[in-house]
Amino acid sequence: MSRSARLATAALALVAVTALLVGVSLAGAAATSAGTADGGDAAALSGIDGPIADGVVAQAGTESDPTDRQVRGSPVLELFASQRSVPSGAESTVTVDIVNTGEMTIGNQLDSRVTTARGLTLEIDDGGVPIDVEDGEIPVGDVPTSASPVSVPLDVTVPDDVPDGRYEVEATARYRYTFEVIPEFNDHKDRRGIDRFDLTIVVDDGARFAVLETDTDAQVGGGGDVTVTMANVGDETARDAVVSGTTTSPGVRLGSGEGGGQSFVGDWAPGENRTVTFDSSVGESFGEGAYALSSTVDYRDPDGVDATAAAARAGVVPVREQSFSLDGVSGTLEVGYSGTVTGTLTNEGPLDVEDAVLVADSGSNRVSLGESRYALPTIPAGESANFTFDADVSGSADPGPRQFRFTTEYESGDATLTVEETRRVEVAPRQPEFELAVENATIPAGETRRINATITNRRPETLASINAGLYADSPLTAVNDEAFVDELEPGESEDIWFEVSAAGSASVEDHPIEIDFRYDDERGNDRISDVTQVPVSVTAPVDDGGTPTGLIAVGVLLVVAAVGGAVWYRRR
Repeated sequence: MSRSARLATAALALVAVTALLVGVSLAGAAATSAGTADGGDAAALSGIDGPIADGVVAQAGTESDPTDRQVRGSPVLELFASQRSVPSGAESTVTVDIVNTGEMTIGNQLDSRVTTARGLTLEIDDGGVPIDVEDGEIPVGDVPTSASPVSVPLDVTVPDDVPDGRYEVEATARYRYTFEVIPEFNDHKDRRGIDRFDLTIVVDDGARFAVLETDTDAQVGGGGDVTVTMANVGDETARDAVVSGTTTSPGVRLGSGEGGGQSFVGDWAPGENRTVTFDSSVGESFGEGAYALSSTVDYRDPDGVDATAAAARAGVVPVREQSFSLDGVSGTLEVGYSGTVTGTLTNEGPLDVEDAVLVADSGSNRVSLGESRYALPTIPAGESANFTFDADVSGSADPGPRQFRFTTEYESGDATLTVEETRRVEVAPRQPEFELAVENATIPAGETRRINATITNRRPETLASINAGLYADSPLTAVNDEAFVDELEPGESEDIWFEVSAAGSASVEDHPIEIDFRYDDERGNDRISDVTQVPVSVTAPVDDGGTPTGLIAVGVLLVVAAVGGAVWYRRR
């Protein structure tokens, strides 16, 4: 073939290919136009306003029979209020069910690819009606035909003055869906759907309840009863009514468990009042003020259907926490002795207190209380009671202040409550029980003399059965070593005496004697005092001015000699 012939053949081939490409392009354009027209028909079937075309995604492919290669459809939505009755004067919940039945325009069976409402939101327009339905768009999510119905709760608030009746609001559902799928060309077309529905909400008071009065004897930190008086302010009888009381206030408990208290009141006609009582406890952490009590009534309506009335709320003010004060706390405590701790407890209110106990604790093992619990009399609010505790202080204790803790225990309901205070009580240094004054403590050697003494009670209590004992060592001897005093009041004195002799060979100087006392204190304890040393002066023998001892001895010898001589003479 010549060069010119080859060029002519190539030109013809190029023309043929160009014509083929133009034909294919015209065929694709025709197919696209047909699909758009069908989509317009589908839009007219969905909702009141119908879906709105949002976009087309398409790819070229080989044309084939449409019934074999594509499906076309749309969601078909309906809204139903499955629980639409609400009372006035309360916040309630209305449940709306969204049902998607779907519709296919091409295809024999429902295909979720084209019948699912995706990303659905619901918006309520309550303009023109005296009730308030949840504002804003409510996200629902995908609603396929297989998941119908989908329940959506709506918060509805109805003012007190709204009369019973039927009120219509408009619900708008917005969503997206795929109206056509062509698998052969990997082709799908999406649209937006907007459907509007009229939704009826019924205001029907039925049985409705209000709290008229609350009262409690429960005290902060304790327990007691809460009484609630309620009225049926609705227009129908509540049968087999049960009143439940709950609170979310921290530190407050109603009933015996976590769920609150319940009380059965039976049939409850309109206009009637009922008073119910719940157990309660209020923790010490509650503080002051009121806590919120929510009262709910479960009942059966005249048709025998179980119903729950809207909760009625009221404030409850518990009795403020009991308080006490301590005044005039003092003691007669001394190292080594028994004493007392006294004071005055005042009930600051707000309630009278019965069978209370005051507990004292010295906080030291060297200061022991004979009885640490003091039973208080009934103390009205604002009144006072005196108290006394006996205490023993060890002889090894150090003098100085001691921190005493006083705890008042009292009953509040079923609880025992305590209030603590601390006070300082002084422990004085040890002092002798008796002051001893000795007179004429002088004895000549070889003589016996009476030693006179005066004892004075230095204790702040009366001492009884006082036995004084004297102890002496050579060259002194106790001839009469005991003295007795029946009783000495604080500061009272008594004279006593002993007899002591000094040996003739005793040196002329001071010699010690010891005196101690055994006695009973006011509580009947047998006690022994410390030993007191007293100096006794021994003096030289007393010369009374009579015949000298030497002359007496000579005289005696002469008498003996004379008698002996006479006897010898007569025997001759």
